[in-house]
Amino acid sequence: MTIVAPAGYGKTSLAAQWHDNLLASGQQGVWVGLDSEHRNQSQFILVLLEAFDRLMPADRMARDTANLSSAALLGILATRLRRFTTPLILFLDDYHFAQTDATESVVARLLADRTLEHLKFVLISRSAPRFPISSLRLNNELKQVGVGELAFSDMEAEEFFAGNPAGLTADQIGSLNQRTEGWAVALQMVRVLVSDNIEADAIISYLDAGTAEMGSYLSEQVFANLPAPVRRFLIETAALPALNRELVAAISDEVSVSAVFQDLAGFGLPIATLGGQGNWIRYHPVFNTFLKEEAERQYVDTCGTLQRAARWFEQQGDCDTAVRHALLSGDANLAARIVEDAGGWRRVYATTRGGTTMFQAIIDKAAEIDLSRFPLTTLGLSVVSAKAGQLDAADHYLAIAEHGTAQGNEALAGDLRVVRVLLSLYTDRTASNADLSALEDDLLKHEGMELIHRALALNMLCYNALIRGELERALHYGHLAIHAFRGGKADFGAMHLYTHVGQAAYFSGDCAKAAEAYNQLITEAQCNIGKGSDLDAVGQVLKAELLSMNGHEDTAEAILDWALPHLERHDTWFDLLAAGFLAQQRVLLLKGDQVAAHASVDRVHAAARRRGFDRLTWLVEGERARLLLAFGDTEQAIRYAEAKGMGRKSAGLDRANDLAIHPRGTVPALLWARIHLALGDFVGARGCLSQLIVRQVRKPNVPRAIELALLEIGLMIAEGRQGEAATRLGDLVLGTSLGDYRAILRVEGDGFLSALRTLASDESAPEIVGRRLAQSLGEDWPSRVGRKDIAEVRQADGGLTDRERSVMELLSVGLSNKEISRKLDMSDNTVKFHLRNIYAKLNVGTRLAAVNAARNRGVLAGG
Repeated sequence: MTIVAPAGYGKTSLAAQWHDNLLASGQQGVWVGLDSEHRNQSQFILVLLEAFDRLMPADRMARDTANLSSAALLGILATRLRRFTTPLILFLDDYHFAQTDATESVVARLLADRTLEHLKFVLISRSAPRFPISSLRLNNELKQVGVGELAFSDMEAEEFFAGNPAGLTADQIGSLNQRTEGWAVALQMVRVLVSDNIEADAIISYLDAGTAEMGSYLSEQVFANLPAPVRRFLIETAALPALNRELVAAISDEVSVSAVFQDLAGFGLPIATLGGQGNWIRYHPVFNTFLKEEAERQYVDTCGTLQRAARWFEQQGDCDTAVRHALLSGDANLAARIVEDAGGWRRVYATTRGGTTMFQAIIDKAAEIDLSRFPLTTLGLSVVSAKAGQLDAADHYLAIAEHGTAQGNEALAGDLRVVRVLLSLYTDRTASNADLSALEDDLLKHEGMELIHRALALNMLCYNALIRGELERALHYGHLAIHAFRGGKADFGAMHLYTHVGQAAYFSGDCAKAAEAYNQLITEAQCNIGKGSDLDAVGQVLKAELLSMNGHEDTAEAILDWALPHLERHDTWFDLLAAGFLAQQRVLLLKGDQVAAHASVDRVHAAARRRGFDRLTWLVEGERARLLLAFGDTEQAIRYAEAKGMGRKSAGLDRANDLAIHPRGTVPALLWARIHLALGDFVGARGCLSQLIVRQVRKPNVPRAIELALLEIGLMIAEGRQGEAATRLGDLVLGTSLGDYRAILRVEGDGFLSALRTLASDESAPEIVGRRLAQSLGEDWPSRVGRKDIAEVRQADGGLTDRERSVMELLSVGLSNKEISRKLDMSDNTVKFHLRNIYAKLNVGTRLAAVNAARNRGVLAGG
């Protein structure tokens, strides 16, 4: 339904009565008062979410909206609304204040959602909705109430003035109603005037002006005839967006102010009771405009009123409303002080929802604030800026807080420390060992540390242990941090820990625990925040890494298609983007989609530059080189690596090849071991691999250890050390849950897998090795006789596919790669890819050796 009319026609009064009757009859109705700050689409959705939280407070859960997109917030709102199983009516009062194309699209999408048919809207507005309503009208789903229905008829006007002591005649009432065109607020103010024995004819003679002038005149006349205490009360409270008796009693020096408030109803003033909000009222806009102008003429300190109101709301524990009143008063320093005393940066995590919005409002007024006086608030500005990807602003606010900190202030030093370490996560900088040690000392020295502070310190210690490869410490700190966040009623903070705990489990070889952590994160994010939110995308990306590893590429790909681009644009950090990017590369490599893999590199490379993530840029460039190598373009891979700072010399650098701090992706020594192997330089490959293993200070994580073992097995096969390779394979499949990381096997290519099967099929190999290998690959393992037959066939034909045989035939007659590509209608890189597999299957490193080996095994004629 729409209730559309100019100010003063009783729209709010009609809707409020309807709302109250709904509640009295046991039905569900939600009242939302809108103003100009809700013109922002995200703020519009947030105020709706807050209204539904009030309706179901027992079901309300922690939610943080830091850097959430409007689309994500709308998904949250829709999820929230689907929890209601009975009809629900949403009243949007003063809809015109929030009316923009962006906000109207929200209403239109909710109306179009067939899963929300139980939701009905009542739009109370001075202007009609601009989104398409024709389909609603055709389906009889739209009711419209306008001036024609709201305006008083002569009969209704007579009833309205019935019993008036001035004794207006029917003709006078009819004339009055005609002049005012049935305008309710005008009739109400006239009734107040004639009740005070002002001549009706005198009033009517002034009503020939337009609507605005009429409202101003009537407001002035009504105001002039009120008792002095009431007039003073009205102009002193005109600046308040809403008021109740407790508020005005607290901010006024007048002893009788509560009595005046109570008596307002007796004067018949144009005042609206705010539906669903107890005894809160607001002045009608026509009347309120006059009151504000009168307050200005009389030099009433409305700013002081708003400031006192801000302090009252602060005392009530309503930090958000307190800050809003402080900012309305023009005192941004008061707003900063309120946040400071409420915990400063902790408000980002401690609030159910809206901490970020409050800090953003303060950021808009930051130039008016002496930030050095409010270091905790300034740290909050730093945190919120970092979460929004505004890293320069985050550093700026952190520097202000650090500069203003007095020497010897240990408590504030602890706040600075934990936020500084937090920013290192978002800026992808390495936290100093001094800061991390001090964080641990803080936890030991200050047993009474505030829970949110303690939880974030534990969170940062967990994350930094994770990125240093200290997985046991990461798990320990992670579980402590979850417990502390829960104790501080900061579920949003607790959810973040599942990312660190899950990754620590994944790198430790416990994929089941990792999946449990990610599923918990996804469940809580969707329940507390909504599907499609930042944290939902975080959990989905990490889950996709697991899925891509254990053989569910299609499911992983579907998740990454939406979740990874979401993280590239929103609240994220290096590890998440690295996990998602490498999972996507893994899927595309297994599918042989070279073009899409390079496109993924381009997209994530741009995201890395945009965010200033140098580590991600370096990782992406390394993966581009490996991608070129995987598809057989070894020369191009070498040129690219040299150009991007991953040349031969970098294979000897300690930090660049420290696998503890590079848990994912390639490192120079790994890349060059593969390059040397592809070139047939087994000595060079062995040198790179041996140096890489020897220089590791910490034991490599499980997926990395599997990768190193497979590379070593491949090198042993190339060196002709099949017996040692078989032993190493047996150690690997029996000592590792290889099936959880099967993609590491599969990305090595069909030729390598064929060589592994051959090793496992040997008579000397234990039966269990073959069975475990087959299980890891998701295959059946034949009986001993069957394996012998297969081995004989593989030995005879080299295990070449039909396509590889075709390439081999053309290679044997001396054709170049370009000539082969033209003959077989394939790209040069695809030819190189097939040649690489052929070399691996035939255990050779050159074209001539491949031809000779193929002839010896009977693959080619003339063998």
